[in-house]
Amino acid sequence: MIYFDNNASTPLDKDVAEVVLKYMCEEYANPNSLHEFGVKMDAKIEEARFRIAKSLGCMPFEIYFTSCATESINWALRGVCKANTKYGKHIVSSNIEHSATLNTLKSLESEGFEVTYIQADQNGEISLEKLSKVIREDTILVSIMAANNEIGTIQDIKGMSQIIKEKNKNCYFHVDAVQIAGKINFSLKEMKCDLASFSSHKFHGPKGVGILFKKERTRIFPFITGGSQERGMRGGTQNVPGIIGTALALEKSFEHLEYMKEIRNLRDFMALEIEKMGGKILTPISEKSVPNTLAVFFEGVRGDIIVNALSDEEIFVSTSAACSSKGVSGSKVMKALGYDNEQSKGMIRISLSYLNNREETEIFLNKLKNILVFLNF
Repeated sequence: MIYFDNNASTPLDKDVAEVVLKYMCEEYANPNSLHEFGVKMDAKIEEARFRIAKSLGCMPFEIYFTSCATESINWALRGVCKANTKYGKHIVSSNIEHSATLNTLKSLESEGFEVTYIQADQNGEISLEKLSKVIREDTILVSIMAANNEIGTIQDIKGMSQIIKEKNKNCYFHVDAVQIAGKINFSLKEMKCDLASFSSHKFHGPKGVGILFKKERTRIFPFITGGSQERGMRGGTQNVPGIIGTALALEKSFEHLEYMKEIRNLRDFMALEIEKMGGKILTPISEKSVPNTLAVFFEGVRGDIIVNALSDEEIFVSTSAACSSKGVSGSKVMKALGYDNEQSKGMIRISLSYLNNREETEIFLNKLKNILVFLNF
């Protein structure tokens, strides 16, 4: 089996799996119980919070645990908007965001908020000049993804933060940081954003754990009400095994960055070979994209046909984002970047991890070449 769909989900790290199993089967108390067993689990959560904060470059009290990145994004967007209406009801985002952001913004629009969507260029880059022009006195939130989940383009988050604060000191900046953890080196302190969302299973951690970074003094309403968990900001019993596993997975993801240079070389090699086959490359083959991601299409060939043919060979890639890849509606990002509907149906997304190697890429390229010959491309 060759797995090239790591932007959708990564395999669980074996060391992390052992930790998760231990806290599911042996250290299983509810961290909110008053007895010694429960207090011990609560201490383990706080230890994990400290480790995660250290990895991300923030303070432990700025870290909140959720069930997934979608929940973190929903909380950031809805929580900030509803807590800051006295400053305005205008939001800024882009036209290439993840569905978790775009669908939440659509819902907020129906509730009376106004959203300005910045058009990214054909490489998926968002112009700082365009951002500066659309921020107004009544803009309360800007939400931008750090790296695009389909084509891998990295945004200038630090530059955006500077512009936002210069234009409107009351405007908060949320970053969808899901696709950068484990791929590039970063620090929330350097990014200077107010909120950021992460998902554990994108960096070899367990599914079912999300992280929301909320900078101190950021005004936000709770998204899930209930008990006093997460300092009264997010009700519900915490996923102790998942949280502790996430702390370890995040630490290891930074250690694995040393492999990313080789992964970038493999990605660039595949891009060159696919171009020779007649493929068109969507991902910027430069430092402006995360090193593991390669999005391509073959004019006149549907991506799902190639994906299914590769799947028969036990080689797994995707057509676009996992949350919207079922069916043949086409890549939302390609459409947003100006490609027509038929071209958007051709996207193939190849996303690697530090576990992949040269032999796998060569097998993949040979199988892809054979499939294209069979399709008379």
